[in-house]
Amino acid sequence: MIGKIIWEAFSVALLLYGLYLTYVFMWFSMFRILNMEMEKAKLIAGTIALIILIVSSVKWFMKKQRELKQVKEEG
Repeated sequence: MIGKIIWEAFSVALLLYGLYLTYVFMWFSMFRILNMEMEKAKLIAGTIALIILIVSSVKWFMKKQRELKQVKEEG
């Protein structure tokens, strides 16, 4: 049980770290390559990162809900 909790925490930490790296890469690329204003580039990159986070969270919660239903049906 404790191993599963640690694994879930590690997965969430990796998701957030990867999301941060994606955010930084996107706004830096938009700022330097596309010559956008920094605030506009950060806003666009942040919006995309939040969309990714929301979609990932919804998928994760749906997966956990299915797992809980299976546990209730078996028990």
